[in-house]
Amino acid sequence: MFVLLGKRWTGQIIDLLLQGPARFGLLAASLPGLSHRVLTERLTELQRAGLVAHASGPEGPIYALTPHGEGLRPAMEALAAWAETSASDGDAGDAPPAAAPCLDGQRGAWEAFSYAGERVRDALEQRVQHRAGMPPSYFELLVQLRLAPGQRLRMSELAAATRSKPSRITYAVTRLEQAGWVIRDSDPTDGRGSTATLTEQGLQAMNEARPEYTRTIHDHVLDPLAPHERNQLRMLCEKILASFDHTDGHDEARV
Repeated sequence: MFVLLGKRWTGQIIDLLLQGPARFGLLAASLPGLSHRVLTERLTELQRAGLVAHASGPEGPIYALTPHGEGLRPAMEALAAWAETSASDGDAGDAPPAAAPCLDGQRGAWEAFSYAGERVRDALEQRVQHRAGMPPSYFELLVQLRLAPGQRLRMSELAAATRSKPSRITYAVTRLEQAGWVIRDSDPTDGRGSTATLTEQGLQAMNEARPEYTRTIHDHVLDPLAPHERNQLRMLCEKILASFDHTDGHDEARV
């Protein structure tokens, strides 16, 4: 639950719903910078957690907090009161003079990184999904199978290659199998596991989606950057990823 509440935009969505039920469009309009894709993800996560429910309306679904979600009201009000007190204390000069500019710079870096990533994923969704008829995550999954020996991977290997949870891979492979793009078989080396194999139909679908995927990456990531900037971007991302190697163990120890 704390992981969900700590995600970006979750608090703002709950705060809006504390004011009353709202349609998707109103929530999106009230949160500039929040993409429809991420708003859909957050609402789905909140519904799974039992904090939000939706009902059908003449103009689309209406979202509202459940009684469980309403239970967050005292905490949200206390947090808002704390924030106001902290702001007042800062205005009085208690905070070090350099603290505010430093915080602004840190927030700007995070928001630029987060928003850029969201915009790229949104562009991939629009081009690959809408024009090629395939979610970009499925394209990336098929690419991993294409690169694997014999175009086959164990489900656990596929999850690791795509940095996905096993449950999400199981669902995705089921959908791909229904489309005829992969075949799922028992692992010949381990009867307890299963493998996913790329089919000719899946290879053809992947090749049809590739131009849109590649064009999006070039248009919004590679082409706007000079060669040395691409190397800097790669090194910065590698630093961010490396930080998880140092913190994952501590996070597990705190659970």
